[in-house]
Amino acid sequence: MTVEGNRVAAAVVADEQSQDRCAWSFRRTVLFWWGLYLVIQQAGRLFLLPEALSIETPSAGMLAKTLVTGLRADLIVATLGVVLGMTAAFALWLPHAALSKLRGMPVNARVCGRGFAGSSLLIAVLLMALVTVDMGYYGYNHAHLDFVFLEYVDDLFAKDDEQAKAPGDGTPTSQAFQQTEAELKEAKKWGWRLFGFIILQGAAIIVWWQAFRRIVEPSWARWESTSPRIATFMLVLGLALGVTGFHPDGPWSIARVGINSSVYYILAQNPLWYTGDVLFSSIAYQRSGRPSTVHNTMPFEDALRIARSALAPGGTFPFLRYPFVRKSEPGEGVQLQRLPNVLLIFVEGLDRRYLDQTIAVKGGVVQGIRVTPFLDRLRDESLFFEHFFSNGAQTHHGLFASFCSYYARYGRAAIKALYTYDYLCLPTLLREAGYQTEMVIGHNRDHHQDHTALFMARNGLQQFFDESDFPARAERLGLGMTDGALFDFLRVRVGDLRASGRPFFLATLTLSTHHPFTVPQMHPDVRALQAAPDRYLAALRYLDLELERFFVGLQRDSLLKNTVVLILGDHGRHERIGRTQTEWSGHFTIPLFLWMDDSLRTPQTYQPRTVSAVASQVDLAPTILGLTGLMPRVSPFLGRDLSCLLIRDCLQDNVAFLSSVYDDLIGLADRDGVLLYSLRTETLYQTDLKLKNPPVSRASDDPAVAARYRRLLALYVSANVLLEQNRIWSWKELGAKL
Repeated sequence: MTVEGNRVAAAVVADEQSQDRCAWSFRRTVLFWWGLYLVIQQAGRLFLLPEALSIETPSAGMLAKTLVTGLRADLIVATLGVVLGMTAAFALWLPHAALSKLRGMPVNARVCGRGFAGSSLLIAVLLMALVTVDMGYYGYNHAHLDFVFLEYVDDLFAKDDEQAKAPGDGTPTSQAFQQTEAELKEAKKWGWRLFGFIILQGAAIIVWWQAFRRIVEPSWARWESTSPRIATFMLVLGLALGVTGFHPDGPWSIARVGINSSVYYILAQNPLWYTGDVLFSSIAYQRSGRPSTVHNTMPFEDALRIARSALAPGGTFPFLRYPFVRKSEPGEGVQLQRLPNVLLIFVEGLDRRYLDQTIAVKGGVVQGIRVTPFLDRLRDESLFFEHFFSNGAQTHHGLFASFCSYYARYGRAAIKALYTYDYLCLPTLLREAGYQTEMVIGHNRDHHQDHTALFMARNGLQQFFDESDFPARAERLGLGMTDGALFDFLRVRVGDLRASGRPFFLATLTLSTHHPFTVPQMHPDVRALQAAPDRYLAALRYLDLELERFFVGLQRDSLLKNTVVLILGDHGRHERIGRTQTEWSGHFTIPLFLWMDDSLRTPQTYQPRTVSAVASQVDLAPTILGLTGLMPRVSPFLGRDLSCLLIRDCLQDNVAFLSSVYDDLIGLADRDGVLLYSLRTETLYQTDLKLKNPPVSRASDDPAVAARYRRLLALYVSANVLLEQNRIWSWKELGAKL
């Protein structure tokens, strides 16, 4: 062999040995950093646990589920951290390896090891900083880091002409900077907390270091020396399982976990994943082109001026950054003498056009079936709104409008996409007034990553029950629990809440009237209506039967004493059932029943009847707060208190803004009818409030509709822009003004 051949052979051997040393150190190093990332996060979560315990005492099972779920969430992030470190190390090592090959030189193993160690150390420092900041933020609002915090950091260095100038140099500084500067001077408030956190983290890291040196590393080294390939395989398998959190749903399983307490449900979440999801949604929205569609419709300043005038003529809007926050004016509504219980029932796809209907089933034995006999009777005992509308065309748009009195977002619902923003919502205000606040649904709390439970936990709900809380024998059909099973569970909750002695707010959402309308067929009417071409009718009849059983049973057992019941649709029909241009507006045609127990009724507080005033879901929160006397001094509510309608005709000038994501349709309902505008085709047309008359095309400059058209565009632009910019509400800046 030539001298050159010997040199090449030696280089190859050295290269192989170098790679072996790199692999040998790599496996152990991965284990160390993987464990360290997990320990840092777990120590942070354990530090927060006493604060959660001071708010609510959990059962042993709930506490165990919280800690296990948190461990799985932290394991996912720890695994992603290791993968990121490996990627960075490989990116550093690859050019060195390629250059060494070209020169015929051995690859230096130190480049591989140092690259991974350096990137892993940087990730550990960043993770420690994140957990530390999360600890401080949790102490402030009992929630993990969210998009609100990221905006706060951005505001620290933002030039804000609306805020006071900093003393000395006259340079405008943000309010966030001034607040942070003031809080840093109050070291006594947070110094000991930070010191305790650092001590706990330091102790946890030392324990892991010693455990790794004395137990993990020696055991792994023995296994590695005898079976290196198996060791590598097991490490890779562990990383693959770790990134899923040992669950087939992967990271999404953390949000779907069945922890009904909002305190411990939030504690179990991971702040990194929690915030990253919202960032992703925000970026996706910006790239969709929808922001430009909104901004190009009308200049924002014009839109804001017109919208304010439409929402509260003569109202006071004192906050420049939060333009819809206004002072509450003394109203002429009805306030009950004592705090009532509130039972809020959202019926999936309840369309008011199908009430008071009798169906003759052709080809069937039974003729003349009344679809909603119970709701039709309840109408005579309630305040029934015949011109009530949903503000959005999907469930989460409707829930958002109802709970937070704000218009539905153009695009993916705020509950799904912007669930970590700041809002002022009904459950929070009721909870602060001493109410027990709960919600029950018959499917998973995070179905298709809709983040309902996360949103509600941040906005006032203390307990959130989903399908995982139902008895094992509960009936399930179609998309989830049947309405019968839902109402059975709801009855138990009503009984437990009444036994607590506190006023309660209990909301629910039915499911059986959702497509494909799969319902039990125990009742002959339901079986007969299955023969009708429209299966919605059978599902609606089933809902009416189960609602009657539930409602009458509560009345019989005196469980509705001192209770206000509201029944409405989350939206109208999804399916298009006609051929006119206005048929899509059937998404918004829902009823509202406001029923009050005899113990609350007086001639001065309640006169059951049908009212013709236009109203929508954004009016629910102000109405409930008006009845309870809990309307805040300032609020960003876009709805109005309807309680004056309980005793007389009023609010005839009220309007309802409509927004459909299905066909880019927006609308405005008022006493003159429904004005609809297609953003896609730029066509404007008008129909009556009950959608019975054929639509009439209108020109935007037609004097008969021009002012209404501009009001429609103004509400659309201003509401969407402020929502996207998170300028609806700020608990930090405005919470004390309530």
